[in-house]
This record gives sequence, C-alpha cells and structure tokens, in this order.
Amino acid sequence: MGVYAVGEFLERAEKLMDAGDQVSLRYACLELRLSLEKIVYQKLAQLKDKIPPAVYRTWQPQKALKLLLSFEPRADQDNTIDIRQNNADGTPAGDWIHLGEYRMFSAKRLNTLYNKVGKYLHTPSLKEHDTLQPLTHAMISDVLEEIKRVAEATIVVSVNSINNVECKFCRHPVYVSKSQIDSGSIVECYNQKCEAKYAVKRVDNEQFEIRSHTLCTFVCKACGNESSLDLPEHGAIKQCVSCEQPHVFLMRCYEWKGEAGNEDQTA
Repeated sequence: MGVYAVGEFLERAEKLMDAGDQVSLRYACLELRLSLEKIVYQKLAQLKDKIPPAVYRTWQPQKALKLLLSFEPRADQDNTIDIRQNNADGTPAGDWIHLGEYRMFSAKRLNTLYNKVGKYLHTPSLKEHDTLQPLTHAMISDVLEEIKRVAEATIVVSVNSINNVECKFCRHPVYVSKSQIDSGSIVECYNQKCEAKYAVKRVDNEQFEIRSHTLCTFVCKACGNESSLDLPEHGAIKQCVSCEQPHVFLMRCYEWKGEAGNEDQTA
C-alpha cells in the first residue's frame, strides 16, 4: 500500500480482526505493530547515507521518530508537496506541479498506537492479569484506521543536511543537523555507552561549534580516560567508554548541625 508498502500487513490484520477470536486478534496486533515499524523505518532509511544504520538499527519506532524530529522538526507532520519553476529574477515560469502527499504519525500518536497493540503481544504480568480487558475488534480498529491513513502517502521526503563531529569522550561521531544548529539545540552522542551531551552554536553562515553540556565527568581508575556522566543514583554503575571498566558511584550527603565545624556525616 503506497510508498510504505504495508498493504500485506494491513490485509492480514483486517482478516484476523474480522475472525474476532482472541488468538486472531492478538496476531492482528502483531501485523499492526509490524506496519508501524515498517513505516517509521522506511522514513528513517532516508538518513542511511548520513547516519550509519548501526546507530539506530535496534531502536523501537518511538525512539527512531524522536531521532528524526531532532534533525527534522516537521518529520511527523503531514504535507502536500508541489513545485514550480522560477525565472532567474524569481518570477514564476510555469504552473505548480503536484509531486505527492507526505503523511506520518505524530510522535505522541505513534507512542500511543505502538503501546496499545504491544501490550497484547506478551503474556500479561501478574500485575496486569486481573485488569487487562479481553481484546476486541473495536479496541484496535483506531490503530488500523490511523495506519491506513498514513499508508496512503504517495511520497516520502526529507529536507535537512546533517554534519558530524567527533565526541571528545568516546571518539564516535556526534550528528548535528542544520535545524539543530539554527536553533542552538542540545545534541547527544548516539553511542549508548557514552551519551555525552553538547550544546550547538552557530559561528557564522558556514561554521558551527559544539561545547560539552554534560553534567559531570569521571576519570577511569583503570585507563585514566575521561567519560561523561549524568547525575547518577546511589549505587549506579557506569562503564568507562574507552576500556569498559565498570565504576560504582556511591553518593554521600552531609548534614550540618549546630555551630560551624560540627559536622555530622551520613553515607
């Protein structure tokens, strides 16, 4: 169906939903979730020449769409695409030509749909067992209809340029789009062992710079290299991004009582 090629998934989902029994409806949920995944990954594939697929290959659609939105803020908004030639002086040189219609789930809507069908694809936990309602056709019909709406798109577009610079902690690329540079965004290293944060600042029309926005850092006791660190919870374990030596972080708080110098320390 359309540019996203999810017609076979939706056809099977409809047949299973029409059957109406619990087993068939659960398999319909699987087909619907596969449709959601294929649509988002089809859009994400447009970045494959700019960002290695290894960066996002294992991500669920919600996180993948979040990545897209960081690079292209309007990636989750429907658009009609028309073009027209102009003369050298900018005046119109012809009629508008319709290229197609782009459709995508909003980030919030995608999260709702994905979680709605996903909870029926596993055995209910003990906590869910007594509260999870039997699945019905009506409960997932809105998921089917929203996927159909998006699947009717006739064009997939991506309008952005993406640069990369080296993360100072792990040496992996940090990807920065034009929209992030223009808005002075906070960007993140996509190495999941690092996830250092940087503030982006435009220097001039051609150049930009990034500065560390990480809350704190630590020096590895094994290799001496520095790693980024968000404020950890007591007992949190963080590996060195260079040698993978694990470090346990123990928080200490100090409670002051009485006169200056009279310190009560609790760990």
